[in-house]
Amino acid sequence: MKKIGMMLVVLLLMTLVAGCSGSSNEEASVEEVTTEESAVEKEPLDLVIACAETTQALVDAVIPVMEEKGYQMTYQMFDNNVNTMVATNDESVDGLFLVHKPFMENFNKANDADLVMMEPHVFAVGMGVFSERYESIEEMPEGASVAIMNDAMNMDRGLRIFSDAGYIKLSEDVERATLLDIEENPMGLNFVEMDQTQTVRSLQDMDAVVAFFSHMKNAGKDFDNYIIRDQRPENYPQGVIVKEKNADAQWAKDLVDAFRSEEIRAFADDYYGGLYEYID
Repeated sequence: MKKIGMMLVVLLLMTLVAGCSGSSNEEASVEEVTTEESAVEKEPLDLVIACAETTQALVDAVIPVMEEKGYQMTYQMFDNNVNTMVATNDESVDGLFLVHKPFMENFNKANDADLVMMEPHVFAVGMGVFSERYESIEEMPEGASVAIMNDAMNMDRGLRIFSDAGYIKLSEDVERATLLDIEENPMGLNFVEMDQTQTVRSLQDMDAVVAFFSHMKNAGKDFDNYIIRDQRPENYPQGVIVKEKNADAQWAKDLVDAFRSEEIRAFADDYYGGLYEYID
């Protein structure tokens, strides 16, 4: 009987030891998994955003805001707006912050691309007519030379500035106006097509130029010193642009929030002097 009793005690102790050992191993396994998951959650997500010289300072200011949200963000600067969209569409970069929505839509159609502008949009940038020779259109001579952007979207926008102000008449119901759609031009204005980045640089050579406020600002010019300007800048919103498949990604939403934050609004107003008209 004593032997049987001793054997039962030994078996009981072995069972207890095995149970404790299993529990310890399970706890260790759970702890390891939890640690691994925590490491994954805390690992920052790397983002590369395309921009141009006009928006470089703004994108740079957003970097620390995104770092607070857990992202490691850098930017790649391009000297051509179209190339920022090419890079985003072929996924060389994660997104861009530069062009307005109609310009992006025109790029999509021409290149079978699938870029989208995140909502809410961030702001609009005005476009105007500037001159270093004259203070008004009326002062300009007949046949005055006017630099205008050569891409379809911005040529339309530039021509409508003159049309809305009554200096030319465009064909009715035309969706994207070109120089061929000018039906009346009483002053015989001579529109000279060039890349949008070149119009400001031609100020000394032309009687007037059509330019974005941002390009004037970047060239050290007074963007408020326009002769006439666009009447509906909100139709050309700017914002965060990504591939369609990334439109629901949390990082894309966080990037929009960063650009629209009070901190960045204050920076934009101070640094750019009211250049950007935020959309609320």
